[in-house]
Amino acid sequence: MALSDLTFKLYTDSGLTTLFSGLFQLTHETDLSDNPQDFQLWFGSNTSSRTLEATSNPGVDQISLTPTDILPTWVTLTAYTTANSVQPTSANGNRYQCTTAGTTAASEPTWPTSGIGSTVTDGTVVWTLIGAKHEEAEVKLALTAAGLPGATGGAALDIGASLTSGVGNAIEVNIRITNAVVTVADNTGTPALAVNINEVEET
Repeated sequence: MALSDLTFKLYTDSGLTTLFSGLFQLTHETDLSDNPQDFQLWFGSNTSSRTLEATSNPGVDQISLTPTDILPTWVTLTAYTTANSVQPTSANGNRYQCTTAGTTAASEPTWPTSGIGSTVTDGTVVWTLIGAKHEEAEVKLALTAAGLPGATGGAALDIGASLTSGVGNAIEVNIRITNAVVTVADNTGTPALAVNINEVEET
């Protein structure tokens, strides 16, 4: 089930009264002086008598939250607009902005990997190298704020094999984002990273 289909949600408060909007749009500094940025959310359900378990082996396998790369991958023979950003099919650590709308070619272009602002023509699309992309390792997850320093960047966070609804059962989720990108770029409208939940079922 998708998180949108569940009564279990992420909230900005332990009382589960304010839903998390689903997006942190952060400003990063090229000198990395913004690091780290910490956030605290709570995962739970206000609906009575609900249980959440992993689909794979309910009540045994862990429900896990995992930092995930969601920057779209380039696709052949596809229409793109100037609102689109992509990464190559073989990720090279960079992100590319469509600066001339059109349709991609039947084969992938040779992507420029240096020189911010460098371009490549791909069918009728022009892609511009706009900077390095953020990686999953920039995100740490922990069940307590004190656990963040020792957490492994990019690693999944197990939050329990069987979760029960109710404010008292809400799971604290701490997030630390440590920017590693020193190039100037704007990814507004095209999120690069997400925290995904594994396949779960609610009863």
